[in-house]
Amino acid sequence: MVKWLSLVDAPPVDGNDIETTIDVSMQDAAEKALLKQLKNINGDVGVVVLMEVATGDVKAIVNMTKCADGEYREVKNNAVTPDLFIPADLREFLKSNSSKAWSNLLHKAEYAGDEQKLLRDIMDDLRHKIEASANVAIFLNTTKNKPYSFGGETLKLLFVSGSELRGDEDFEKNIFSAVEEMTYSFHHEGKRVFAFRPDLSFFVNGIFLGYAELKSNFTNQTARTNGRNKVITDYLEAVWEYTKIANGNDVQQTLRRVMLRPFEKSIHLVTTDINDTFVLRNPGQFFDEAKKGFQEGLISISSYRPIVEKVFKPLPTIAGDEATPRERFEESMRSLYSKKMIEKEILYYNFMAYTYKTVTVTENGRKVQKKEYKDKTGRLISPRPKQKFGCDRIIERVGEFLAHESEPNYFIEKLRSELTALSAPQDIIERAIAERESYCNNKYVYSLLLQYAAGFGKSNIIGWTALQLKDLRYNGEWVYDKILLVVDRLQLRDQLDSMMLNMNIDKAMFVEASDQDTFVKALSDKRRIIVVNIQKFWELKNAIEKAGKDFKQMRVAFLIDEVHRSNTDDVHQEMFSAFDEIQDIFDEDGGFITRGSKKKNLIVGFTATPSDRVLARFGEFHRGTNFGQLWKPFDSYTMQEAINDGYILDPTKHIIPVPAKMCFELPDGLRQAVEEAIRLGIDEKVSLAKKQIYENIGRMEAISNFIVNRLLSLVYGKIRGMGKAMLAVTSIPIAIQYCKIIRRIFAEKTAFGQFAKYADAPISIVYSDNQNYEKCASMNNGIAEDKVIDNFKTAKNGLIIVVDKLQTGFDEPKLHTLFLDKEIRDINAIQTISRVNRTTKYKNECHIVDFSFANVNGKNIGAAFRKFCGTVITDFDPIREKAIVEELYRGLVGQPLFVKWFERYRTTIGDKIANTELCLAMDDDICAWIKATTEAHIRFIEEWRHDEANVGKPEPEDPAKQLRKFIGRFNSLMVLLQGVIELDDKFSDAVFIDFWQRYSYIYRSMFEKKNPLGTVSTSFDGDLGLLVGEELEEDGGEEPGGGEDGTTKPTKPGQKPGLASIFDTLARMNATEQEREAEIRFWNAQTDKLFEFLKTDGKFMAMLRSPNFTRDEVEKEYQKVLRRYLRQTSDAKVRKLIDENKEMFLEEFKSEVFTPKVSTVKPYEITIDNYPSMVAES
Repeated sequence: MVKWLSLVDAPPVDGNDIETTIDVSMQDAAEKALLKQLKNINGDVGVVVLMEVATGDVKAIVNMTKCADGEYREVKNNAVTPDLFIPADLREFLKSNSSKAWSNLLHKAEYAGDEQKLLRDIMDDLRHKIEASANVAIFLNTTKNKPYSFGGETLKLLFVSGSELRGDEDFEKNIFSAVEEMTYSFHHEGKRVFAFRPDLSFFVNGIFLGYAELKSNFTNQTARTNGRNKVITDYLEAVWEYTKIANGNDVQQTLRRVMLRPFEKSIHLVTTDINDTFVLRNPGQFFDEAKKGFQEGLISISSYRPIVEKVFKPLPTIAGDEATPRERFEESMRSLYSKKMIEKEILYYNFMAYTYKTVTVTENGRKVQKKEYKDKTGRLISPRPKQKFGCDRIIERVGEFLAHESEPNYFIEKLRSELTALSAPQDIIERAIAERESYCNNKYVYSLLLQYAAGFGKSNIIGWTALQLKDLRYNGEWVYDKILLVVDRLQLRDQLDSMMLNMNIDKAMFVEASDQDTFVKALSDKRRIIVVNIQKFWELKNAIEKAGKDFKQMRVAFLIDEVHRSNTDDVHQEMFSAFDEIQDIFDEDGGFITRGSKKKNLIVGFTATPSDRVLARFGEFHRGTNFGQLWKPFDSYTMQEAINDGYILDPTKHIIPVPAKMCFELPDGLRQAVEEAIRLGIDEKVSLAKKQIYENIGRMEAISNFIVNRLLSLVYGKIRGMGKAMLAVTSIPIAIQYCKIIRRIFAEKTAFGQFAKYADAPISIVYSDNQNYEKCASMNNGIAEDKVIDNFKTAKNGLIIVVDKLQTGFDEPKLHTLFLDKEIRDINAIQTISRVNRTTKYKNECHIVDFSFANVNGKNIGAAFRKFCGTVITDFDPIREKAIVEELYRGLVGQPLFVKWFERYRTTIGDKIANTELCLAMDDDICAWIKATTEAHIRFIEEWRHDEANVGKPEPEDPAKQLRKFIGRFNSLMVLLQGVIELDDKFSDAVFIDFWQRYSYIYRSMFEKKNPLGTVSTSFDGDLGLLVGEELEEDGGEEPGGGEDGTTKPTKPGQKPGLASIFDTLARMNATEQEREAEIRFWNAQTDKLFEFLKTDGKFMAMLRSPNFTRDEVEKEYQKVLRRYLRQTSDAKVRKLIDENKEMFLEEFKSEVFTPKVSTVKPYEITIDNYPSMVAES
């Protein structure tokens, strides 16, 4: 039954009473009930509406808000103005917290006590300032350091938490509000042109922050599909209506700022259901492209929506699949809309990035370097969901550390609880506990390891984390006295320095420690954030001791970039990492760990490629469901995830092998010497060094020709004519030689004609200065390294040649191609190929061109990618490795040489003269022992070889050589276990290590540095080919280079031992080169087939020869012909060859058409001076 109410509207009559439906007793009861419940839950806002269903009469209505004094009063309603303010909230906050300024403004003649007029003018002024900012968070952040001023009075708009004097007391005065189904509409010339109604809108102190669309799975609505569609469609509809209204006349974009404010000035736009939450930031990044598309009729809302969806990413949660949907939903809402998270958005997570230049100025009579704006056209930087998730997790875990810092067995008991929950048997629990107690992980210093893909934006994460740690307070005190940002590369140091400026951090709060003096000074003053270059601080401890400083009572947070690279290669320092050297400064007893300290330091390590040691030292100790021991990162965002999400490119998709056919032989004189040594049974060596292949000048000339032509025909035309490349080589002299050759060839080809436009593209080189070679600056016309890098990054095109520098951490998104004339593997392979994986506009691929001998990099990169593309988890067992150390130690202390000499050697350490005398005698005795042992072994081997029972067995090893390997194995394991597991001091005893280092040195001087009979001759055979890379396989192959301890693998049955095998080895190598030549010829034939097909297409050939067609028209026709050609073949490799090199083939074909050659040899097979002309499409 439907009951209609008969309601008659009567016009108002002056003087009549206004009658309401409110029932006084019901109103009183509703107020009391609401007040009671608000106090029970400590709520901020409460609303009651009581309606009589039969008549629709409202019997009671109550709005209560918690005021600054903690009392609840009816002070507001949640009405929202058309310009996105809650006037009641804003008025309450200003009156309560800027009461004097508010009163002074009201007493001005223009207001004369009119609060509504004053409030309206303030809202108008705030609206203009928010519209002029990148978003509302940027505006509110600026009021932290520069208070908001209106009418000559200062008004507080926001209180932050954790102040030194008042803690969170003022922060609690902020008014946070959420409004359901707020309607926003935009009117133009009196007509409503656009409107939408978000489900939930969020405000702080009456100022709009953003909104969320809520979807219900019960109605088959999901956030992933329906929610994202709704948010994106609302924005694009607004842009579409704007395009029609503005019609190209909104030059200052005033209309845009007003009309699109709900979208573009929000902190973020969110859509959620009970299962998933998605976050979109800065939709304005799509404005220009969408507007142009609408104006030119190239796009529609539905066609453009998928473009925006690519950055509308899901919000990660700690709660996994085992948690209930409600638990995940609540976690998501807290991470976005809890009061402290909104504060973090305003204070940390949104900032403007500007481009700076370094200038030298004079201050107090001294020249100092400072940064100035290159321009003030900044861009908004805000975190991707995973970046914010990682930062939030770090701070949350630090809170857990602090809460349990007084419980020394916290992590042990936590492990016990986890194993008990898994129903582990008691004996397994006790064994696991005993193992855990022996590990250093989180025992003396807290540590967190984050595995983040290169190119994901680690520098931003480091900056956001550092700022939050700087401001972190616990029990009314700053938690960390200093935050050290430990970096090993110039570029990241500069990035972090710029980030601090961008984040409006007071310069007095951070400093870049460029030398020991500035570092010691920074530790002593009020500056809290210190950027440290790890490579300059091996002797920091001594410097601080000389300065008479003591920093043992400080609590320090270390944020270490590329933590896997923190080990030194110095022989005498190999027991310590660079981190350990810095950490010593802050330790209670001078050790690398803070034994007994009440305040533990914190290490946060970042890497894309964690090793076993790094995982065990800084990662998470974890027991799997089978109770097995595992080490894993605290948090991860892997390369595969980043590739799938479109944040980085897959660098393994286009690995292009370019083999150079070599020839190997023994020179006549050497051949005779080898035959004579074999006849006499003398143990001699022949050198077969790979560096001779890489140093071959003919090979380098051919590769340089190939590089220059690929730059001009392909690379420089990529990324809308902004493509660049890097060449990585094996050594400084090779880099210098390549630089000279490439510059010469490049200058010849760009001297005139169509190549001339690339003449200014830099060919730069970067390497660490070495006294044996000319300085790097002299190779770059006297320009310093930082300027060389800056020039390369700002140039339109260019090639940069490197040895080791810039293979880690160098960030230039327009790097399209990486040329490799060196072998890379494992961690180094991932770090190197990641130089080209950055994304940027118009970049949809990257190439790796592999010149390495035998083109091994394809296999090496594949193995490394399989290892590191996902979350790296290891079952590395430090206890097992420690047992090996103990066994090796027992063997070493039982050696006759040790028993005879060690104690005497130790007692003379403090007496230089006595030690020198003893060492002379000891070294002679070691030499004699090695010689006698080796000669005895030779006699034994002679007899052993004549015993038929030993045929096919590996030869026993010389005991003297085996001892040297034991020493190396011992030292390697000590480096591996340092800081991972508790070790007896005797194992790292400096005298013990020095004693055995003397033995190793003597052994090497006697045998391993013996000059070989001669060197195998290597020559370039003229062929340089273009092959097709193999697709990555699922299972990786074995790493090259012998067994686990670096020893040579046993001789195979039937293989000739020693020097006699050199002839077989050379025969195999040359046979392999012949196979390589055949493969080169095969792929050249495929190119010839393509060229013949192109010649049969009359239309394409006519366009190619006619001057009446543009390059774009010819290229479009070329693409059509290619598609027809590819339809004729199902060979995936042929298709890949053409796809990866089509631009190069087009230019080569043009050259063949216009300048026919008698020879049929491909121009990149041999080195010739008159290489055919090619030019990149730009």
